[in-house]
Amino acid sequence: MIKVREVFEHSVKYKADKDAYAPPQMRARKTYGCRECLLNPDYIVAAYPHSFEGSIDQEMLQDNFSDSESFSRVILDGNSFRSSEIIVDMSFEELSDRLL
Repeated sequence: MIKVREVFEHSVKYKADKDAYAPPQMRARKTYGCRECLLNPDYIVAAYPHSFEGSIDQEMLQDNFSDSESFSRVILDGNSFRSSEIIVDMSFEELSDRLL
């Protein structure tokens, strides 16, 4: 098994002050977080370097990740209730070293 940090999308609630005379409102926005995960190398079909290039993705990353973070996209085999593609917080070089 390989221990990695999976990148996932979740909602965060925050208070937004509309103006000085109105009460604050609760707002929600999406952001990327990470969680510990174990991958079985027998079920990894392919791995690719991944980068979050869009401005929305960059905004969603800024709370939990630094600008120097490297990511990889991993394609998994098997029928599961989960997606067969996950993003991990690990450079492609480090992931390939662990798999070889």
